[in-house]
Amino acid sequence: MWRLRGGNLRLLRAEPLLGPPAALITLLILLAFRPACAYADSRDATEESGSGDAGQSAYAAGRFIDALRIWRPRAERGDARAAFGLGLLYDLGEGVGQDAAAAYTWYRRAAEAGYVLAEFNVAVMFDGGTGTTRNPTEAALWYARAAAHGYARAEYNLAQLYQAGEGVPRNLDMATSWYAAAEAHGLSAAARKLASLREERRQATVPPVAAKPTLAPAVPTGPASVSGTGESVQVELSWAAPAQPVPVDYFVQVLALDTAGVHRIFTSSSKRSAVLVSLPRVPADYVWRIYTVAASVPDYVPSAWSYFSTR
Repeated sequence: MWRLRGGNLRLLRAEPLLGPPAALITLLILLAFRPACAYADSRDATEESGSGDAGQSAYAAGRFIDALRIWRPRAERGDARAAFGLGLLYDLGEGVGQDAAAAYTWYRRAAEAGYVLAEFNVAVMFDGGTGTTRNPTEAALWYARAAAHGYARAEYNLAQLYQAGEGVPRNLDMATSWYAAAEAHGLSAAARKLASLREERRQATVPPVAAKPTLAPAVPTGPASVSGTGESVQVELSWAAPAQPVPVDYFVQVLALDTAGVHRIFTSSSKRSAVLVSLPRVPADYVWRIYTVAASVPDYVPSAWSYFSTR
């Protein structure tokens, strides 16, 4: 994982992270690295939102002090996009002294409000141990949250963790699924990794499958992240997926708990380890779990129940 920080290059792991800071785009092109590197940046926020923002306009024009002046009061009032912008300024030392810990703090605020680019950046910081203690398990959780939204760089980096067995169980089937998702979302680096992984698996010696294979349960990670505005909220559900003896699918079930009793409100089937659920913006309590199922195994394996609420 290559990462550029303030123009310095240092090796954190053998594979690249994706998404260079805006100030280093030109440098990356000149150096011709593989599509790789560090954080989601302010350009991504512009592309994602498609709307004007005075702080974003100031940042794009290089008026970093103005961006700081605009974003700080908004961030302190809980504006996730502004908190992401403040994190970026501290991260790159633009308009303020470079401060990785402060960058992490502001990114984390935005991430906890469900801002996808901030979720990705928090994951990167946990992955590399910059601004906070290195924690691959937390990195995997935040990558999964961003990946639930279809964010290709998070999908790619989560696939790397599953391939290496860092922060999650080593699971080449899951790595393949997340690389495939990143490829489907236009990431060419994922296509190359996917081809390489498939060739590696083709050449590997495959142990025989037991006559009665036993499936391992998925493990919910979290707690679930609930965010959104308007009439609905989005809930990011993710789980650690251990390797299985046969190909499996994951069936996700969400139940509502209310005065009428317990009733099913959401179900979904997936080959990956995170889903995004849209629920009404009303105070409510829910439980959810994942069933690991395989066509060749008669019994499914449920995870433990997990609880979350919307308020």
